[in-house]
Amino acid sequence: MGLLDAFLRWIKPAARDNYAATYGSGNSAGFAGGAVGRLTASMATWSGAVNADLDASLVIMRARGRQLAANNEYGRRFLTLVAANIAGHAGPKLQVRAYRDQRDPNKPTTLDKSANDAVEVHWAKWGKTADIAGRMTFPHLLRLIAKGVARDGEALVRIVRRRDLPYGIALQLLEADRLDETLNLSTGARTIRQGVEIDATGRPLAYYVKTQHPGDRYATGQQGVERIPAGDIIHIFLPERAEQVRGYTWFHAILLRAAQLHGFNDAALLAARIGASKIAALERAEEAPDATASIADGQVGGAFQMNVEAGELFELPPGYKLNSWDPEYPHANFESFVKAAMRGISAGLDVATHNLSGDMTDVNYSSARIAELSEREQWKVLQDWFIAALVEPIYQQWLGLAMLRGDITFEISGKALPADKLAKFASASRFRGRRWGWVDPAKEIEAHEKGVALGIASRTRIAAEQGDDLEDVIDELAEEKKMLDAAGLTPKEKPPAPEPKPKQDTDLEKAVKAMALRAAEPQQPSHITIHQAPITITTPETRVDVAPASVTLQPAEVRVDVHVPEQAPPTVTVQPAEVRVDVAPAAVEVHVEAIMPAQSEVSIVAMPDRETTSSVERNSAGEIVKTKQTEKDA
Repeated sequence: MGLLDAFLRWIKPAARDNYAATYGSGNSAGFAGGAVGRLTASMATWSGAVNADLDASLVIMRARGRQLAANNEYGRRFLTLVAANIAGHAGPKLQVRAYRDQRDPNKPTTLDKSANDAVEVHWAKWGKTADIAGRMTFPHLLRLIAKGVARDGEALVRIVRRRDLPYGIALQLLEADRLDETLNLSTGARTIRQGVEIDATGRPLAYYVKTQHPGDRYATGQQGVERIPAGDIIHIFLPERAEQVRGYTWFHAILLRAAQLHGFNDAALLAARIGASKIAALERAEEAPDATASIADGQVGGAFQMNVEAGELFELPPGYKLNSWDPEYPHANFESFVKAAMRGISAGLDVATHNLSGDMTDVNYSSARIAELSEREQWKVLQDWFIAALVEPIYQQWLGLAMLRGDITFEISGKALPADKLAKFASASRFRGRRWGWVDPAKEIEAHEKGVALGIASRTRIAAEQGDDLEDVIDELAEEKKMLDAAGLTPKEKPPAPEPKPKQDTDLEKAVKAMALRAAEPQQPSHITIHQAPITITTPETRVDVAPASVTLQPAEVRVDVHVPEQAPPTVTVQPAEVRVDVAPAAVEVHVEAIMPAQSEVSIVAMPDRETTSSVERNSAGEIVKTKQTEKDA
């Protein structure tokens, strides 16, 4: 810069960039969270690259995460939740929905059920031998990987291909310590960052894996590093930042709080034990005589001690007094403090507090439902990530080798699935994570039923939400029906109940009611005596003779109940001295109830005899079409 330029700048200073002037200075005119001052001195003022941050913290956070999982009950509980909700008891379920090759475009396409079932059956069969060490099945291996990712932040799965292995493939699970985080190299040809070789886009090309675990003191041989191509290693971790190369423990946000709470619980427990044991001290005045020989039971470190039995009363010598120490623990605020700390830890782990702690004291149905729904959505997100990052790559590797070797065969014919159909079955395969039932399944089933009826839900979707395949459900129902039919246990459908027919009075009932109404009519003189002639009731099998009776009635209400079972219409003939009933073999019940008034001055002593004649006209089918009844004095 010449003298002329300097002189011009002194006359007219350069324009100032207001934004550049405040960059990194913590000017209060910006965001309050970015201010720098006495109250924010402990807060960060600079952030480096994620991989640079991990250079200093990766190993330490991994060690602390493992310590938390091993020695803290809440850390272990979280890993259990991770394994149960991400991997599940049987692992993500495979569903293959490939369609048959349809040559005629006019015909509808159908699922290739036999081939789909063959792939699913052989996948489950391989899962029993997936671990190359032979220690666990594929679902168990997935649960172990899920725990390792949550605890260590990452996991390594090596794919081993050998001819002697079932289906030609197996898996070797390696701990994250094997990946050499100290190996960093940047040249024009390649970049190695924390043991991972990446290209210019950040895609992994290879992994530098230690031949022995660095923490194994009894390892044999010399420690070395092996370069394994990325196609043979699945490095699974949950990225949190864009250029992240290695994963870190999911406990990172709660390591300090969980350690402090654990220490607080230990200290509170110790204080409670001390508080449960009463402790007192003997205080001696300067002028008090020396009476230690008479009251002391022993001497420890020059200090006298005295043991007191439960319920014992004693007298202290002159000049001595007893000072007791009574700590307040367990403190009344202990429980509220622990709950507040647990809420923070649960938030840092994205789980419901009652699921992490197991404390259901303050939980009701509504609060539990809200917390469970929110947590389950997060588990679904992690399931999708876990399936895409681990399960599907393993399946694609297995499917390609198994079909090329001809290991996937049909159950009945034994014919192998053709290898040229690999793309068809690979694209038609999908995995579904585990799903959860609800506290009130009746309401859930009712909601599903209404959804299907309204056309806003399908049975396929409902089965998928529960982690099932509708085809499998239909097959199971059909198989159950065959088994029940073969055993003769198929429930029979009940015939619909017949509609009740309106009750109609029979000829006998009509005749008896007419006689009862006639008998209840008031007559002169006021006293009426009814003389009943012998009554004979004759059926084809029974003859009943009723002796004559004389009844004196006062004018009253007469109720007649006649019960005649369903039968052919009877023939009734009523005469003054005889009632003859010809009916089919059945029981006829006649009940006559006379309700007498409480007080009556009328006495019936006599009533003229009456003659009643009834005739019945029937059609050719035997049905009554017309009845006629004639009544007159005898």
